[in-house]
Amino acid sequence: MRKLVVFVALLVGLVLMGLADNTIVIRYAHWNALPPDPYNYVKAFEEKYPNIKVEFIQIPEAEYSQKLRTMALAGNAPDVLCLWEADLADFARAGWIVPLDEYVKQSKELSLDDFIPAVKQLMELQGHLYGLPWCFATEIMYYNKDLFDKAGIPYPNENWTWKDFEEAAKKLTIVENGKVVQYGCDALSFQGLWYSLIGTFGDKIVDEQGRFAIREGARNFLKWWYDLTNKYKVVAPPQISTSGVVSADLFMAGKAAMAFNGSWMTSVYKDITDFNWDIAPIPKGVRHYSTLHTGFFAINAKSKVKDAAWKFIEFCMSEEGQKLINKAYNNPSARISILKKGYYKMEGPKGPRNWDAIEKTAEFAEWGYTLLPPGLTFDLVKDFNAAILGQISIDDVIKRAIEKAKDILGEDRVAVQ
Repeated sequence: MRKLVVFVALLVGLVLMGLADNTIVIRYAHWNALPPDPYNYVKAFEEKYPNIKVEFIQIPEAEYSQKLRTMALAGNAPDVLCLWEADLADFARAGWIVPLDEYVKQSKELSLDDFIPAVKQLMELQGHLYGLPWCFATEIMYYNKDLFDKAGIPYPNENWTWKDFEEAAKKLTIVENGKVVQYGCDALSFQGLWYSLIGTFGDKIVDEQGRFAIREGARNFLKWWYDLTNKYKVVAPPQISTSGVVSADLFMAGKAAMAFNGSWMTSVYKDITDFNWDIAPIPKGVRHYSTLHTGFFAINAKSKVKDAAWKFIEFCMSEEGQKLINKAYNNPSARISILKKGYYKMEGPKGPRNWDAIEKTAEFAEWGYTLLPPGLTFDLVKDFNAAILGQISIDDVIKRAIEKAKDILGEDRVAVQ
């Protein structure tokens, strides 16, 4: 009898402990390490919601996509995933993540109307809202204000066209003894830039049906860029190594008056002290266009703590969470109201000052090529560079691009133009 009493007392004690400890644990995966204080958004969330603990899983960037796919197939993916653009649709089609439409609709913190236009566009393309961008980066133009002043050329602005760019590039190029000592523009060093510039020439890159849509715009752009590089010699030629494209940063060295690059380079160029510089949207061709880069907060369809997972995502997308994320990684928020507050800005002694360039670009930028398999888009960039170097004809580049897209995506996912 005494043993029974002791057993019952222990059992009651364990039950009471269980009732007292009602902590919910959610697992969250990302490729970046968590930022230190005071920008650790996971720590801030746990302080605000002490009944929810976050088990953070960092997966190396090189392994990230494949690792998450393997975990999803095995049924043990994290509750909250930050998915890359090209993975989002695959995870949705496989049923590995849940739509967030109703969560956002019922949220007192978030509204779809407060997100940059590309979020709704992606939602329409995929049928549902499967993820929310934790922040974003895009591609813009950089320019050396001192060189523009010296040449007496007005600074680039949101109304610039490719004609304005070409005229300025010719005036800003300096040749001494038959050698170019200052280029009007640096070479394209980042793969995404090719798609952003091709997009301004009219190609949709990814159309409304999610199909690969590159053809005449790419042909026209490559012909024009070839002439700027080889005929007029106002754009620096690409430098190629066995490992891919390696372009010296002539802009940072003060040897190129303009350059195109990701918005993340503002945090690198802020250390420039030799000249004044600033930023502007990519010039307009047939239309304005630029590429967006991000990761999307998504919820594992097999998660047993979906409501807690949503609470974490909602916090990260709140102004409190976005402020921490924007400041930690120097990337802007996809929420328009928070984007305008500029928490991401990091200025150096010489620039940038025209932060409106980021906001203007966000009005027309899209998740174009980033929605396609990296193996396809990276491979095409090698052909683009080869064309500019005269190693392959531009017509052959377009033919090969279409055939590669059909092989990888299937004919039904390649637009017929």
